[in-house]
Amino acid sequence: MAEDAGGQAPPDITELAKSRPLHHMDPAALSTLIQDAEIRHAEPGDTLFRLGEADPGALFVLLEGAADLVYPNGETALREAICLLGISSYLDNQPYSATAVVTRPAQLAVVPFQRVRALEEAHPGLHDALEQVITQRIRARSYANQAPTGALARPVRTAMNSPLATCRSTDTLMSVHGEMQARCIGSMGVMAPDGNLLGLVTAPDLAHAVLGTGYPPSAPISSITRPTIPISPDTPLWKAEALQSELRQKYLVVMDEGKPAGMLSQTNILRALLMQESTALELAYNAGNLKQLQRLYRNTGKVVRDAFESHRDASQAAWVISEFHLALQRRCIDLTLEEIQREGHGTAPRPYALIIMGSGGRREMLFEPDQDNGIIIDDEPGPLSAAEKQWFETFCDRVNVNLGEVGYAICPGEIMARNPAYQKTLEEWQTSFTRAAQYPGSKAARWSNIVLDFELLYGEDRLVDSLWRHVLDTLPTHPRALRALAMDDAEGRPPLGLFNRLVTPDRGANRGKIDIKRQGLRIIANCARVHAVAAGIQETNTCGRVHALVRQGVLSADAAESIIAAHEDLLDLLLSHQLAQCEAGEPLDKLVAPDDLHPLARQSLTLAMRVIKRFQENMHARFGA
Repeated sequence: MAEDAGGQAPPDITELAKSRPLHHMDPAALSTLIQDAEIRHAEPGDTLFRLGEADPGALFVLLEGAADLVYPNGETALREAICLLGISSYLDNQPYSATAVVTRPAQLAVVPFQRVRALEEAHPGLHDALEQVITQRIRARSYANQAPTGALARPVRTAMNSPLATCRSTDTLMSVHGEMQARCIGSMGVMAPDGNLLGLVTAPDLAHAVLGTGYPPSAPISSITRPTIPISPDTPLWKAEALQSELRQKYLVVMDEGKPAGMLSQTNILRALLMQESTALELAYNAGNLKQLQRLYRNTGKVVRDAFESHRDASQAAWVISEFHLALQRRCIDLTLEEIQREGHGTAPRPYALIIMGSGGRREMLFEPDQDNGIIIDDEPGPLSAAEKQWFETFCDRVNVNLGEVGYAICPGEIMARNPAYQKTLEEWQTSFTRAAQYPGSKAARWSNIVLDFELLYGEDRLVDSLWRHVLDTLPTHPRALRALAMDDAEGRPPLGLFNRLVTPDRGANRGKIDIKRQGLRIIANCARVHAVAAGIQETNTCGRVHALVRQGVLSADAAESIIAAHEDLLDLLLSHQLAQCEAGEPLDKLVAPDDLHPLARQSLTLAMRVIKRFQENMHARFGA
């Protein structure tokens, strides 16, 4: 049992804030959390808390020493100072999901959950700061499971800007700003009088110092310089990108044998990725017939493998894979137009926009996307004539047939342009959304959730923009419609049971398995969609929607990061699973057996599902579902 430290003074907040696990916490929030904490000592073998205990719950800040978390299945995870213990139980409002046993002499700051909740009311950012710890654990386990082997495996030295642009610590804010403008750069290293690197300053730092905090332009640059975590020239790009994400910094200083060697920006990493993009897009654009497109489609496995190995984040890989599928589909439409013209049907009688929905609209297609498409036909110059209707019926039917020949399966629900329900003029589409808003119900909500990822596939983007403007002018003003959208999502649940443990079916074809898409990814996409539509956001990509919700003030940055980390973890798991099936010649599915995963991957999956559960519960609470 941990012993009271006998009135020992609380730890130095400044030093705690410098620690890697807590660096993202606002010092004021961290100080508030720690200042009234009970400081305890514990010896090896002492139990801090046990699986299933709920009252009285407490958050433990491990200041010194180490402890093991022992999970119900017998797996053990080592936690070393400085870290937080019991945070999942606090955030989920559930009993402890593991037993914590001290393995090295430890010093701890103990804060009862009730006190933490009271502090959250006074410091709203505290909850998000705590949730950020979960985010970092998900990411850390994801990186440990698999590292990229493509462009992101290259060393930093191949992508950095060299040499590092520097200034002296005694230079003024005004002079440094002028130097950045003259050189067209966004950051500079600040050198101390002894020749060592003092830290980093960026253009936004300068603007905030003068406009936000009132520093005079004559102030020395050292007064606003912030320390930076250096990286070596041999650091893989994927590790550098992970550090940029964790620290929320666009720039990293590269140090070689103690001397500044260069600067790595997010733009440098993007450029490295673009230089290695596959030639598959060019081949798709130049395909001369459907047979060539079909052969390219059959090569999807290689495209997926290349994208997966070249991008640290699975969502980036999915975007590249989606662009490949979209290139094939657009070229197929080109060939279809040529085909019907040769048959004497002529060109389109009026402007139109073929739209793509579902994973295609979200840019989240993987191996075998089916057809989810429709068409918006311009209202001008008036009602469609019989001849115009015949042309569009012929065109849409041929597009769906030809896409099927290439390899894109016919949608089982007939969500395709050849279906009259998805072949409408702009005014007819607008009327459909107006009715869905005014007369909400389960059927209208299901239809809306299917369609509300629509994006341009081919044709006039102004028609897509016009329809989106109508949607965002209509649905957000009808709370009952938003509630119906949220209730439609409520049919899916993350696979969590007692103490937020993973649960799987104990019988049937899915025995012992989790449907990663239905029980995870789809829930995130649904929640992001409902929030985005309510906030008037046109973005359709799931991660893009989450980022946009931060800009609109709907989600905090920390909450959004935890959601995106969970999304990345599940998408990474699904891509890995389906790649293995593809390369083994097995049918593809979305079913993953947690017991077959590496312990780190299994713990990451559990954490991700907890984040999804909170996201879904918050969405249901907001919209009254």
